Amino acid sequence: MFNFYKTSLSLIFSLMAISLLAQTFTFDNNWSDEGIKLTKESNTGIELIYSVHEFNMDAVSVKGNEMKAIHLPANMIPNNEGSPDLSGKGQYIAIPQGATAKLNVISYRTEKYENVEVAPAPRIPLDTDNSPLQYNKDESIYSVDAFYPENPFILSENTSIRGVDAVLLGITPFQYNPVSKELIVYCDVELEISFEGGNGQFGETRYRSRWFDPILRDQFLNFSSLPEIDYSSKGGSKSDGFEYVIISPDDPVFLAWADTLRIFRQMQGISTGIYSISDIGGNNINTIEDFINDAYDTWTIPPLAFLILADYGATGNGILSPIWDYYCASDHIYGDVNGNGMADVVMARMTATNETHLQNMITKITDFETNPPTYESFYDPITALGWQTERWFQICSETIGGYFKNVQGKNPIRINEVYGGNPDVDPWSTATNTSTILNVFGPNGLGYIPSNPSDLGNWTDGNASMINTAINNGAFIIQHRDHGGNTGWGEPAYNNNSLDGLSNEDPIFVFSINCLTGKYNWSGECFTEKFHRMEQGALGLIAASEVSYSFVNDTYVWGFIDNMWPEFMPDYGTTYPENFAMPAFGNAAGKFFLQQSSWPYNTGNKE
Repeated sequence: MFNFYKTSLSLIFSLMAISLLAQTFTFDNNWSDEGIKLTKESNTGIELIYSVHEFNMDAVSVKGNEMKAIHLPANMIPNNEGSPDLSGKGQYIAIPQGATAKLNVISYRTEKYENVEVAPAPRIPLDTDNSPLQYNKDESIYSVDAFYPENPFILSENTSIRGVDAVLLGITPFQYNPVSKELIVYCDVELEISFEGGNGQFGETRYRSRWFDPILRDQFLNFSSLPEIDYSSKGGSKSDGFEYVIISPDDPVFLAWADTLRIFRQMQGISTGIYSISDIGGNNINTIEDFINDAYDTWTIPPLAFLILADYGATGNGILSPIWDYYCASDHIYGDVNGNGMADVVMARMTATNETHLQNMITKITDFETNPPTYESFYDPITALGWQTERWFQICSETIGGYFKNVQGKNPIRINEVYGGNPDVDPWSTATNTSTILNVFGPNGLGYIPSNPSDLGNWTDGNASMINTAINNGAFIIQHRDHGGNTGWGEPAYNNNSLDGLSNEDPIFVFSINCLTGKYNWSGECFTEKFHRMEQGALGLIAASEVSYSFVNDTYVWGFIDNMWPEFMPDYGTTYPENFAMPAFGNAAGKFFLQQSSWPYNTGNKE
């Protein structure tokens, strides 16, 4: 949980070529701008207009038959597996405390298309699944003479985000009858969401924070309904609570280094407290979760972030982590206080097992944040990827590099290798919905990547030596997207043994977006643990503790990058007045971005 400093650092959607033909349909005289526009808001309800200026019918080959996937600009995730692949959008709406939200369709304008064969949405594969995308019709939908979805505009049950009551609005501006083959497009719709009951107050002010409010601002359509807050620094004490809490083993060495970090954070104006595992009541998952929940519910200064200063373990200096679905270690579960799967407090862990690890990890933070590197080339990012034509790996990393090059004026260092396909002749990807992604990030959108990947070149021959040289020369981040395992990356091949070649004086932050490289509950030393524990190496890392999903991962990445650099997707969210980026908060923000992407579809793949 730390800061690294930023350097001084109208989407136009149109058709781009992919491997199969795509058709673009446009509408004139729309009621409003593309997407959602809030027209009225108060503590009794909101009104909004949703407009579709254009949509794509992307050709998809399904068991030898050409069908159509129906896609909207900037809607990244497909529909539920086997259902007609119709794009949808989710949007959080803040509601007053204790209120119930009711949805009313005021008016709409539609167009109808005949004889459309809409393809079933594919199964979202795990990153480890290298088979072609599977398209299998859900016959409970395709055999029925009825429109899907039955209700294109829906509200979720009540939920909350850090003390703010909320609902998710789901908009699928399409309905399809698979028997009659009719497609209805809602070109414009005017919606009213009324708030019934409640006290008229949006959120509990005690939970508001200058650190978390950027996440709320990006998620809530009606964020301006929340009251303005005085973000004055809070002193913190054992009687009042702390914004930042370090949970440590009882070992005096761990507690001493925890205190070093506490003093540093206090000097930065962040109220910080230390609790040993004995203070909490023992190294037990339920006990730890109860402590975090009680602190969140009862402290005068409710905690905003927790750092677990220990490796995973039931004995010695280890601290246990919850296990999601019986197989996946996840401290994020501790941070989900209200049980909706999303963060109410932000979690991080330093997997130290001894004093050397503690010294390396904490000294890198205090040195870096006190005296950040000032030489210009340090802020040239490194991107690394394993090209796979059927996936979005290459688009994910190259959009980030393209952003830093074209918007920030940096010179990204590209180190790549091919896992499958041929980037000299292949399109960016053959995956469904690729045209939408290219229209966001390509020449007709933000301009981060060219129309054809062959224009970039340098797709092959990336290796561990090149990665070590780039890191040793100084770089503030490296973004990797490909396959991974417990001890490293697939392409370009880079693993625990490769890390022995690092001698970088300035630590790097690592976005290791693949499978398993962050498996901190493994019996051995995983890739991210070694990278972080060493004297050189990483300032910090974000990585998966288990096997993760393709396409979902990429969408998450774009969300957390936009939280840290809001200019990345300027039409999403807002620029918040901070002069540094916080990866742990970006991690939480990326999960919120993913959660509402194409809601209510594929919620299980996003967990």
